[in-house]
Amino acid sequence: MENSVPAAESQKTLIDEFIRQIRVERGLSPNTQTTYGYQVAGYLKFLQAKGKTPIDAAREDVLAYLEARHANKLRLSTMFATAIVTRQFYRFLIERKLRSDDPTAGIRLPRLKTRERRVLSLQEAERLMTQPTGNRFHQIRNKAMMEMIYSAGLRVSELLNLKLDNLDLDKRLVRVLGKGDKERVVPFGHQTGEALYCYLGTRKKRFPGESGMVFLSSRGKRLTRGWFWWWLRRTGTLAGLRQVYPHQLRHTFATHLLLGGADLRAIQELLGHSNISTTEKYTHPDLEFLKRTCQRAHPRF
Repeated sequence: MENSVPAAESQKTLIDEFIRQIRVERGLSPNTQTTYGYQVAGYLKFLQAKGKTPIDAAREDVLAYLEARHANKLRLSTMFATAIVTRQFYRFLIERKLRSDDPTAGIRLPRLKTRERRVLSLQEAERLMTQPTGNRFHQIRNKAMMEMIYSAGLRVSELLNLKLDNLDLDKRLVRVLGKGDKERVVPFGHQTGEALYCYLGTRKKRFPGESGMVFLSSRGKRLTRGWFWWWLRRTGTLAGLRQVYPHQLRHTFATHLLLGGADLRAIQELLGHSNISTTEKYTHPDLEFLKRTCQRAHPRF
């Protein structure tokens, strides 16, 4: 068994191989792969400052790294992810026969508190949907994007990566490539269809012959996640809402379907979840809905 990892240029190779393996095994999204690579690179940099490698690092070094990260006052979820990635990295090294022992074994993971995912009420969602107005290119585009992400329950990456041939305006269907390259087909409402029809007409006039992504910047470039986060938060503020974030619209999509009587299995398919337990975390029906369900279904209620 090798007793050291070649430093410098080979560390990047090691990280790349680690990311490649977990991508194949777990089907992680590109964004998650980037995060994992960043986490491992940070750990290797920490060890390098101590004159060590992941091969000769001891349990105390791993604990010192986690403590250093904790001292930066990271969120609990980030600390949890850091510990998980470090553990998976050592399992990768063991499989590659670069180590025979796991210095992360027995290290307790930070406990995550289960917190309810806040969703927008029907009234709040309506205020948000009607906020993008105007006849300029970016205003028409933003209206279509807002309608699509809420009407189809898309992730931000799925929305920004939509291609023209993913859309069927006549049948009001969109083909989505989700996490792990899993494909699903999702219907969308007539208001979304109208917003898309208007936008695509404007897009064709502005960028004739331009194929590729559905949603483009005013200069014909791809839109970024960072821009979308900024724009959505700003739009939420204009609508009188506080701290609106992209995934909140996905939670809202799922919960509003459930409140309207949709089957949980159908919502699972629409969201593209492999496990229904994941879907359940998105749905938090209010007490009035539960009361109406009991009145309708329970013989003694």
